[in-house]
Amino acid sequence: MKTKTLTFLNKYGLKVGGIFMVLVSLLVIRNGVIKKKITEENRIVSAKVLETPLNCDNLGRRGGYYKLEFNGKVFVKNGNRLICEQVFGKESVDVLTNLKKDKIVFLNEYENSNDILYGTLLVLIGLVITFIIIPPENRTVS
Repeated sequence: MKTKTLTFLNKYGLKVGGIFMVLVSLLVIRNGVIKKKITEENRIVSAKVLETPLNCDNLGRRGGYYKLEFNGKVFVKNGNRLICEQVFGKESVDVLTNLKKDKIVFLNEYENSNDILYGTLLVLIGLVITFIIIPPENRTVS
């Protein structure tokens, strides 16, 4: 059983990994498109701040997490230092929402987001891995 699995991974591992990378990248692009659409619709609402990082000075590169309540739902959002400064110490904050009011976006979240760009680059890399890289058994040594 182990040798069949290793043989499969050796033969098709790059292709499976490339396809997986493309699928994940498409999800990243989809999230970017959703943020863009919500930003363009410009439906500003107020969300109650439930939880923020302890302070804005010690945020790492990935930012901090914010728990907001809007329309009876709790949203956990990730944000950088600029968002922290907008949210920290406040009881409520203005956010953007979609027509169904089931998603929220910080006011400047899309402008600071590169989801569509990074997702497109990852799709291209995944396609190269899947279709262009030559598997080890087909390589010729000069």
